[in-house]
Amino acid sequence: MTRLRDLLPGAALLLALTMGMIWLPSDTRLPMEILLVFAMAQAWNLLCGYAGLLSFGHQAFVGLGGYALFLTVNTSGLPLAAALGASVLVGVLAAAVMALLLRNLRDAYFSIGIWVLAEVIRLSFGQWPLVGSSRGMMLDASRLDLASFAEMVFWLALALALATQIAVFALLRSRFGLGLMATRDNDVAAASIGVDARASRFVAFVFSAVVCALAGGIYYLSVLYIDPTGAFDLDWQIRILFIVIIGGVGTLEGPILGTLIYFALRELFQGQGEMFLITQGALALAVMLIAPRGIWGWVQDRTGWQIFPTRWRVG
Repeated sequence: MTRLRDLLPGAALLLALTMGMIWLPSDTRLPMEILLVFAMAQAWNLLCGYAGLLSFGHQAFVGLGGYALFLTVNTSGLPLAAALGASVLVGVLAAAVMALLLRNLRDAYFSIGIWVLAEVIRLSFGQWPLVGSSRGMMLDASRLDLASFAEMVFWLALALALATQIAVFALLRSRFGLGLMATRDNDVAAASIGVDARASRFVAFVFSAVVCALAGGIYYLSVLYIDPTGAFDLDWQIRILFIVIIGGVGTLEGPILGTLIYFALRELFQGQGEMFLITQGALALAVMLIAPRGIWGWVQDRTGWQIFPTRWRVG
């Protein structure tokens, strides 16, 4: 019964947010984007907040996932499900190669290294004729049911967001999650009790890459066009970073709160680009100075509230 009580608040919140996404909006484009950005932020939060790896290059996986889907649909004629599978596969392979190249880098060196790799990938796609070089490419929509297209993309985004939240929660409630957090806190001490720090970080890295690749595939599927400038834009990473920092890094509730704040600000300052950026920067600075663990981290430190507790309580 104690375990069931631990799960109820999180289940209730997910249900409430899901119902809100389904019933409130008449236009599904904004809810779809909110869900995809949240999924990316939560996956990145697993890597940074729990594995201790600060990445500035996850926009690479967003772009690779989008291009993998477009190439699969346009050149093979396979169904959409297979094209999404291609995004997953490319995410796994890219993460594995990057992990190999960056395996000996930590802290700022890792952050800069993955950012450089992301830029190399962006520039390479800008010179690749098969994907339209810098002009980008259109998706062959002849096999898509355009009548239900927007609804289908929304449901894909909702499924990814829910699956990401549940998967991260399940991972952190497992022995793997305990080992991952031990690795974050002190990898030498974790290794001394049998935790494979390299393997734990690799799993978290691949997971975050796959979620971002799938999100990129779904997002660019919705607009039927992709180009290197947008797909590998650093703005994807900036959004994720802002959301996790203000919401609360290393908490499962933080990215939910951060996503809601980010999109509320964006809608409030719609058409006022400079004011949105100024407010976004000022808020991020204020949170970092006043509440270094983010808004939810500040609340949790003072109240002990956990909607998604990552450890079982005894008693």
